[in-house]
Amino acid sequence: MWLYNYLCVVIVCCTLLSCTGNLQEGVQYALQQAGENRGELSKILKYYQNQPEKLKAARFLIANMPAHRTYVGKEIDSLKQMKKESIQKGRISDEIVAHWKTFNYSSSQVVEDIDVIKADILIENIDLAFEAWEKRSWSKQYSFEDFCEYVLPYRIGDEPLEKWRRIYYERYSPVLDSLYQGNDVVEAARVMANYLKEEGFTNHTDFNLPHLGALFLLENRVGYCRDNCDIATYVMRSLGIPITMDFYEMSPSYNSRHFWSALIDTTGLVVPFNYIEREIVRRPQEERKKGKVYRTCYGIQPEKYSGLYTDKEVPAFFRRPFMKDASDEYFPESNVKLESNEAIDKHWGYLCVFTGTELQPIDISEFHGKKIEFPNVEPGLIYFPAFRKAGKMKTFSYPFLLKEDSMEYFIPDTTRKRCVMLTRKYPIGRNPMFLGTAVGVKIEGANRKDFRDAELLCQVVDTPKINYNILFPTVQKKFRYVRYSAPEEKQIQVGEWYMYGIDTETAIAPEKIWANHPLSDIHKKILSLLTDDDWSSFYMSAVKGEQLIFDLGIPQILSHFILIPRNDDNYIHLGDRYELFYHGGIKGWISLGKQIAEGTELYYEGVPDGALLWLHNHTRGKEERCFYMKDGKQLFI
Repeated sequence: MWLYNYLCVVIVCCTLLSCTGNLQEGVQYALQQAGENRGELSKILKYYQNQPEKLKAARFLIANMPAHRTYVGKEIDSLKQMKKESIQKGRISDEIVAHWKTFNYSSSQVVEDIDVIKADILIENIDLAFEAWEKRSWSKQYSFEDFCEYVLPYRIGDEPLEKWRRIYYERYSPVLDSLYQGNDVVEAARVMANYLKEEGFTNHTDFNLPHLGALFLLENRVGYCRDNCDIATYVMRSLGIPITMDFYEMSPSYNSRHFWSALIDTTGLVVPFNYIEREIVRRPQEERKKGKVYRTCYGIQPEKYSGLYTDKEVPAFFRRPFMKDASDEYFPESNVKLESNEAIDKHWGYLCVFTGTELQPIDISEFHGKKIEFPNVEPGLIYFPAFRKAGKMKTFSYPFLLKEDSMEYFIPDTTRKRCVMLTRKYPIGRNPMFLGTAVGVKIEGANRKDFRDAELLCQVVDTPKINYNILFPTVQKKFRYVRYSAPEEKQIQVGEWYMYGIDTETAIAPEKIWANHPLSDIHKKILSLLTDDDWSSFYMSAVKGEQLIFDLGIPQILSHFILIPRNDDNYIHLGDRYELFYHGGIKGWISLGKQIAEGTELYYEGVPDGALLWLHNHTRGKEERCFYMKDGKQLFI
């Protein structure tokens, strides 16, 4: 019921704010919605009745206040405390993560701003926002609307309602004044971002929580990308630097969403950054693919298309009132024009990416007969044109690769087929870097505990091509001890490590494992990850050049070792059951058969030329992406 009421409020607010030349009708509606709390809002308006600009700012905040809310509950408080503790502990236990995996904060109690906000919170926020804004010379180059959306808001999302602006201003204004006193807003933001980076940030993505809140984040730098963007927003806005947060809901290349800070330059251009990743520059080279970009706003945004907010057939993502399509600031000249072979009995069409399990819509548009257009779409990515039927996305044409000046469709040629060799089911990502941590590793055998009689058994001299590697010792003698040594400049990063003797079927279970330095309790515990049969979990040493010593109990001849460096386990996993599909346009995914992996490569016959492919692992994992073949190689985008 609350969702229905929420949408009703949004629709009314949107109508009022878009149909009037001022905010007055929106303010009146907000006052009606406030009920017993109306007096607090009226105090604000009366307080500013002789200050026209601040009165206008107050009206903006009040008119857009309905539907802004906070989620509260003891579960949220407990999980925030665990995040806080994780800063010192380094990680949250697997048991706790598993216990809270299904928790969804959206079922928690909702507290509406309009019902509880006090006049002093908004008055202090407005006064301090104006004070910081007017202090900065760059403010003269922005519109009042920019100020209202990118500096003025008292909240970011659904975090606790708090007085935060003075605390942030008093902490960071002296910092900015000491580091930079010029007129360039980008340079001011750059020095502050660098300062924030030095303050540190602990990355944890374990729990599903609302925005953590200004006062919590001020003292506890923990969370994920959205949380460090929140920190940047509180700091920058308190200093009169116009900033917001942009995001994509689903990456066209990886199974994730991502948030980043968006500085609004005096030129009107957006300057994207994430302060923990890299320094702010006006024209950054962004490696992450986005597809479409959306912006988090305080003000309720007008409907992208008439009737969008009220249509229950439209996915909830596109009916979010505080979200703006900001793609035109990133991909201003890249439009997609499509036409269906047959008339579609639907009003809405979608541009989708494939998540490895389903089509995820990232943009919506209206059909005009058989034609539909999606503006401002990122080139260099694979998209699926679709409509929604029975709650699921159905393609109305073939998927395509959007290029700078053309669209390359993946139309399978079933008259021309070939054999393909497959080694992965997901983009390569950072795996070459992870696998490269094995380069220089030495494996030695000895019969003395102090290794004075050590003999080199094998050494990794080049970056492994895949995750599963068999190493054969060059010395055939009996050894009781095996030493695994990382180079002096590297940490050990190993997913799995197995040692085999005469019995080549069963790995040797060492009686004891120790290192060349005292191991912490947590590192003693995670030694078990070396043999947990989970190829994506990994042991990572606390120091560089670490040596791990394995006591085999008795001297024995070693036949081989299996080394699986740190990796994402998206290579071909021995013994797993796989199925290959190609996309047949309106027919969807068509199977090319299942097989059990007997090695680190899969071979499939009868694959149509020009087809878009998808390799599905039925045994484990969820990270999968579509790809195509070129010159005998898999190409993921």
